[in-house]
Amino acid sequence: MRRFIQKKKMKFYQVHTSGHAEIDSLKKVVRKLKPEKIIPIHTFHPDKYGGLFSRKIEQVSDGEVFRV
Repeated sequence: MRRFIQKKKMKFYQVHTSGHAEIDSLKKVVRKLKPEKIIPIHTFHPDKYGGLFSRKIEQVSDGEVFRV
């Protein structure tokens, strides 16, 4: 990929993010998007989401299939 970018004389910027959102950021996203339900993923404490959001929380286990 880097060679392709160099060949095309494009600028390359390396950016990293942990993928973990802070609670305030999650609340802001939920307020703006107004989802019908929230499915917590990538967390050890999905049960805590019920106390953070007034919307319907749906917990899904690892490997469980759910429809969007």
